[in-house]
Amino acid sequence: MRGRYGLSPQILRGNAASALVGAVRVLLDRVPDAPCPPVPLVEHLLARAPLEGTGTFLHEEGLGVAFTRRSCCLYYRVPAATCGDCVLRTRPPGRSA
Repeated sequence: MRGRYGLSPQILRGNAASALVGAVRVLLDRVPDAPCPPVPLVEHLLARAPLEGTGTFLHEEGLGVAFTRRSCCLYYRVPAATCGDCVLRTRPPGRSA
């Protein structure tokens, strides 16, 4: 993707982190009592390179997981749309992603 479309490594890492959190969200929804809990693994992966610093991961028992990116996935370019973990929802006005 980077070579063909010029996406920055920061955006690609953010996309990978978002996909990881999305996968764990689905897993927790489908298999809430998984024999090997996925949240500690996701926390471990998000705390180390190359995913370190890509966003804020939250997990609250009974409420699920949440993630806010630190980079923009560029989905906002679709009219009237942002992604579910959009950095633009949390930025003060006038600050770019």
